[in-house]
Amino acid sequence: MKKVLSLAIICLMAAPVSAAVVVDGSLVGDGYGTALAVQENETSFGDNKSELNAGYGFIDGGKLNLFISGQVESNFNKLEIWIDAAAGGQSVFASAGNDGAGAMDGLVFDAAFTPETHIIVRNGNAGADKFDLDFANLLTNAVTSQFSIFGASLTGSGTVAAGPATASPIEVGYDNSNVLGVGGAFPGTPAAGVAEAVTTGLELVIDLADLGYAGGDIRVSAVVNSGDHSFASNQVLGSLPTSADHLAGLSGVDFSAIDGDQFFTIVPEPASLALAGLAVIGMCCTRRRS
Repeated sequence: MKKVLSLAIICLMAAPVSAAVVVDGSLVGDGYGTALAVQENETSFGDNKSELNAGYGFIDGGKLNLFISGQVESNFNKLEIWIDAAAGGQSVFASAGNDGAGAMDGLVFDAAFTPETHIIVRNGNAGADKFDLDFANLLTNAVTSQFSIFGASLTGSGTVAAGPATASPIEVGYDNSNVLGVGGAFPGTPAAGVAEAVTTGLELVIDLADLGYAGGDIRVSAVVNSGDHSFASNQVLGSLPTSADHLAGLSGVDFSAIDGDQFFTIVPEPASLALAGLAVIGMCCTRRRS
C-alpha cells in the first residue's frame, strides 16, 4: 500500500501545474514569469499605437500560452506572428494565400527559425469596431479565420472557432489600454525597464497539436506591419538592434543578416520534465520489487 501511495504522489508531482490563466490581455496573475524578449527600439509607428514591448510564454497542459505586451493601431495595421514548433518549416516565407500576406513572400528568417504557422492579428472599424485573426498552416496552406472575435469591440476576450487549420479553438484576449512602454522618439532607444513595465496586450492560448508540436522548444517571431503587409515598422520581437529604422517591405528583408535573433524561445519547464522522469523511475522500482 505504501508503494502504491508513494508512486501516486510522485505521479501527481510530475503532472503539469496549470495556473488558472485568465485570457484577458493582461499579464497580472497568470504566471508568465519574466520577459523572453524585450523591445530595444522606440516605435516608428506612433507611441501607444503600434508597439511591441515584450514577449512572454509558457507550455502547459497541452497548450502554448503566448503573451505580447503593447498594442497594434486600430486602423487594420497587422501584427504578424510566426511560430516554429515542429520540424520542416519555412526558412523563406511563402504565404498560405490569405489576407494579401503574399506581399511578404521572400522574407528570409533567422537560420535557427523555420516556422510552420503564421498568425495575422488586425483591428479597426469597418462600419463597426472589430478584431480579427487568421491562423495559417504554412505546410498545408490551410487557414482558420475568425472575424469580430469580441463582437463590435476592439478589446475583450473571445475564441477563434476550430477551422480548416485548427482542430481546437484558440483563446484570445486583447487589452489596448497601455500608455507605458517604449515611446515614439524614433529612431531611439527606450529607457531601461520601460518595456517590461507594460502588463497589457495580446494573449493567445493555442492547442499544441494545432502547431504540430512533438516536444522541445517553441520559437516565436512578431512584427508590426502595415494594413496591406507591404511596409513593416521597427517593432520586432526578438528586437532589432537599437535605433533601428523601419523594415519597410518584408519581401526584401533577410533576418539572418541582422544582428541578434528576431525571434524568442519558449522552453518547456525543466522541473516538469524532471518530475516526469522521477515518476517513471519510481514505477520501474516498484515493478522490480513486486
